[in-house]
Amino acid sequence: MTHVVFIHLDLGIGGAESLVINLAKATLPINNKDTNNNSSSSSTISIYTTHCSPSHCYDEVKPPSGPLSPHVYIRGSWIPRSISSHFTALCSSIRMLYLTYRAYTEHPDADVFVMDVLPTGIPYLILWKNVMAGVLFYCHFPDKLLTRDTVNGEECCTTTTDSVNCLNEREKIAGVKSVLTRMKTWYRWCLDAVEE
Repeated sequence: MTHVVFIHLDLGIGGAESLVINLAKATLPINNKDTNNNSSSSSTISIYTTHCSPSHCYDEVKPPSGPLSPHVYIRGSWIPRSISSHFTALCSSIRMLYLTYRAYTEHPDADVFVMDVLPTGIPYLILWKNVMAGVLFYCHFPDKLLTRDTVNGEECCTTTTDSVNCLNEREKIAGVKSVLTRMKTWYRWCLDAVEE
């Protein structure tokens, strides 16, 4: 029997949540029973999250009647999302690490861990717990970041004033890309050092 553990910060309504739910539904047997009595082909799932509001979630995970609701485990709801409207990324990383910790301690024999949004728990599973399970990480990038400086693939410069503004924007973007490239290099160096 295969056990797949999904780890997602907030099961609200959105594209990432929809993906997690669709993957979870696809993992389960059709009738939650193996009609051929072949236990090697059946699967079980667990979905770990810090928040799942019954008034703002998909019907599949809505308690008590959602077909996936018995598989949803809410852990770490006491961890704040931010501290005085700051440190949101830090709090999210801590929440994700705690979710990973709880998922592993409650299901140490899971066959696959599927993590969404933040990879914070991956080093915990691989380096500290030496899990032999597969670890799948998925992260999507919001579409608005992909189309910020263009409309339908064309630059948004139509007048002389717009051209000057676009030039200033290009300089800002070049500066941001330079900083991000340095950050990426530093990040990769740190991870490569840990992996070796």
